[in-house]
Amino acid sequence: MEAPRVRVLKVEGMDCADCARKVASALEEVPGVVGVQVNYASGKAYLVLEREEALREAEARLAPLGYRLLQAEGEGERLPGPWPWALLSGGLLLLAWVWDAFFAGGGLPYALAALVGVLPLARKGLLGFRRNPFGIQVLVSLATFGALAIGAAQEAAVVVFLFLLGEVLEAQATLQARKGLLSLGGLLPRRALRVGEAGVEEVPLSALRVGDLVRVPQGERVPADGVVASGEAWVEEAAFTGEPLPKAKGKGDRVFGGSLVEGGALLVRVERLPGEGFLAEMARLAEEAMLKKAELERFMDAFSRRYTPFVLLLAGFVAFVLPVFLGDFPGHLYKALALLLIACPCALVVSVPAAIASGVARGARLGVLFKSGAALERLSQVRHLALDKTGTLTLGRPRLVRVVPFGVRAEEALALAKGVAQGSAHPLARAVREAEGPLAQAGDHREVPGQGVFARVGGKEVGLLRPEALPLPPEVREAVASLAAEGHTLSLLVEGARPLALLAFRDEPREEARAALQALRRMGLRLHLLTGDRKEAALALARALGLEAGEVEAGLSPEDKLRRVAALAEAGGVAMVGDGVNDAPALARATVGLAVVEGTEAALRAADVGLLSLEALPRAFALSRKTLAVVWQNVLFALGLKGLFLLTTLLGLTGLWPAVLADSGALVLVTLNSLRLLRAPLP
Repeated sequence: MEAPRVRVLKVEGMDCADCARKVASALEEVPGVVGVQVNYASGKAYLVLEREEALREAEARLAPLGYRLLQAEGEGERLPGPWPWALLSGGLLLLAWVWDAFFAGGGLPYALAALVGVLPLARKGLLGFRRNPFGIQVLVSLATFGALAIGAAQEAAVVVFLFLLGEVLEAQATLQARKGLLSLGGLLPRRALRVGEAGVEEVPLSALRVGDLVRVPQGERVPADGVVASGEAWVEEAAFTGEPLPKAKGKGDRVFGGSLVEGGALLVRVERLPGEGFLAEMARLAEEAMLKKAELERFMDAFSRRYTPFVLLLAGFVAFVLPVFLGDFPGHLYKALALLLIACPCALVVSVPAAIASGVARGARLGVLFKSGAALERLSQVRHLALDKTGTLTLGRPRLVRVVPFGVRAEEALALAKGVAQGSAHPLARAVREAEGPLAQAGDHREVPGQGVFARVGGKEVGLLRPEALPLPPEVREAVASLAAEGHTLSLLVEGARPLALLAFRDEPREEARAALQALRRMGLRLHLLTGDRKEAALALARALGLEAGEVEAGLSPEDKLRRVAALAEAGGVAMVGDGVNDAPALARATVGLAVVEGTEAALRAADVGLLSLEALPRAFALSRKTLAVVWQNVLFALGLKGLFLLTTLLGLTGLWPAVLADSGALVLVTLNSLRLLRAPLP
């Protein structure tokens, strides 16, 4: 037996949420298909196949239902929705109205328009009846034939036309949402300028390989994720961060495929292939998030499964029970037919996923990668925000800022320190190596965990230690206390047991950190800085970022962080932002875990949301709150409109065509309302 494989395919003809259910139900019955997920928002089906032949069987199973499987990339899609039938039905309705106005033709022309328009609906309803007897096509068909039976041909024709028009508008709106999600891939250029031994050659993106050098002139987009090998330029990354202002990039800086070089030129070394870069990752995570339902979406699905049978029972009661006591069977049957149209839950079903899909897609374009709709929903509800220090609020790259010598020249101390630092990968050792100054030749490097790094220089053992590792003379103790109070991280250079110099390091706060924290505070969030660093260093950073001393908790172990986050989760919900391996347990325990993309793989796996940069954090909260506001607008509008027309229909104030407007109109409006999120202003 072949190993199961996953195929991602577009589904043509899937114009409504009810269609997605039919497609999923049909595909689940295909032998050899062991897993099915159909995403209405992106218009795709995810199939787990035991054998490749099952794909042909799946295509054959969907064809009679009016759907077609296409390759996820490359093959185009026809104009969405049943627009030919809508045009035909509308034309016949117009002709019927003209004929009736001039020749008093009675109901026959309207009946013809209704029958022609209902034909594709009835066929689709019959084909899917076994899987969903309460589908919208079935309900509209029953209402149409019932209206013709009681002589309401004109209303039957209007109902069919309005329904078909609504499906066309809904399909078009959905297509725009899908384009908003998939537009990320369009940022990549079609070709790249690869630099090789023969010079510069223009090649398609598919020819690029990891390690290739590509030249990106001014006005062109970077073809793939990579690192700047040479050159300087201003690069616009709005598609990733939402920040329209370009950033300066130079040697060693990371650039994303799809970013625009606005000034200057770069030579970039490719690190990830174009189809596997950050743009592709954002689109993949966004689609995966749409497959994972939010809590509110699951609730609305459950509600809709009860709503439709209830309204259908009410329609049966109105049609067959009330006439026994009140008479007027045709009048009550007319009301029941209108209730059939109101029974369709489409607007309710779409109200939540349409907004969630738009929110996830917008987030992907702002550098906020939601892994599920539930994460987007939960983020809007938290009241506390816990933040790690190193690598999250700071750059995570300490710099040597000061050398305090004891009995030697500062230049000599720095040369010795650089020689010793050659044998360690510790961030502080890297900072020493990067400092400008002479380098002493050293050998026999060794590292002692918990103490420091040692080497032999000129026949003597020299080490870089934690100041706490040795008993210190008063002069050195005073220097340690003074520099520690300023928030520096310290390392002691020693020869044997004799202190030679004190090295002071500082991990600079991110430029965007202060503005991001101020924006979060304005949103009403309570901030908590949780760090394993010393209290003095944490308080120095807090002062620089505008945090209060009461918002800082220092010297925490990973277990302490976990306990603190668990307590905050019980006190109104907490979002945790981190980037390191030690943050992973707290990220997983938080109501919502957010990880900076520059951080470790462990943190990213544990988090619910990925952040391209810290400046994307306020946007994540603003987007989640705005998305939930749109969700509730959709739900209340759909429920309110259904409830209103349910009442007016029972009172005899509205009839068939207002009922179909209540359904199709609500469906289009909640979809359009959700699409606002793709362009809504955010901080």
